[in-house]
Amino acid sequence: MEILNTLSASLQASVEITLIIFILMVVVELLVLKYKEKIIEFTQKNKFLSYITASFFGSIPGCVGTFAMDSLYMAGLLGFGGIIAAMVATSGDEAFLLISMVFSGEIGFDIFLGLTAILFLLGILAGFIGDFITRKNRLAIHEKCEIICHEKEFFNFKHFLKEHVYGHILKKHLWQIFLWLLGAIFIIELLQNRIDLEGLFRSANAFYILLAAVLVGVLPISGPNVVLVMLFAKGLIPFSILLANSIVQDGHGLLPILGFSLKDALKIKGFNLALGLFVGGLLLLFGF
Repeated sequence: MEILNTLSASLQASVEITLIIFILMVVVELLVLKYKEKIIEFTQKNKFLSYITASFFGSIPGCVGTFAMDSLYMAGLLGFGGIIAAMVATSGDEAFLLISMVFSGEIGFDIFLGLTAILFLLGILAGFIGDFITRKNRLAIHEKCEIICHEKEFFNFKHFLKEHVYGHILKKHLWQIFLWLLGAIFIIELLQNRIDLEGLFRSANAFYILLAAVLVGVLPISGPNVVLVMLFAKGLIPFSILLANSIVQDGHGLLPILGFSLKDALKIKGFNLALGLFVGGLLLLFGF
């Protein structure tokens, strides 16, 4: 009976959160489609602006902003530091989950704003460092693809519903978010009713938890990182571990790069992994 009650409560919470996330994803998709061309123009002016722009697009919840940066990188219009900036700044679909938790009161708005701001600034810094390391060590980066011009399809409501709401948000993201949410909420709630999770995490070596969090972030998908957000919201892990996971993980943002150049994808992930461990470990030492 306890399991059924927990499952029912978890299902209700997952549906409510998923609905909020769906609305947010539609709004973000619309805004990015409408304004991305104007913002991307800044990337062509100088390298510093490219770091800021790439980090800004990475900070946009979900993967649509990061995908825009992927396209520029593969076309040779954004440097290695720029794509590093975007990948560090992004926290994928987990950003939508954090926003929904702000609405529900599970976390404060200051937490979401602070995490986003830190990732944005770290993205800019990481862009500088990434390009410096590339130049210093003369690392080979995959050459750009030839740009094939396609006639722009006229944007209309039917096209948006079919290609973006159904083809992208519902088909590729929302069902996965729902399942991971349901699984994470159910397991955590069930365990909390049976064992002292807070005491367990407190007694565990925090640096082992940090290592596990960044290794989960290495996976080029969004779902597993939901667990870290849920654990943080319940006060079971500190901010430093959530931040480290957010630095390393990029949701689905790396998938286009994986198909474009496995070597580049490994370099990006290796850089982010080292940065996540360093920043997370440093903050953990200072008690954050």
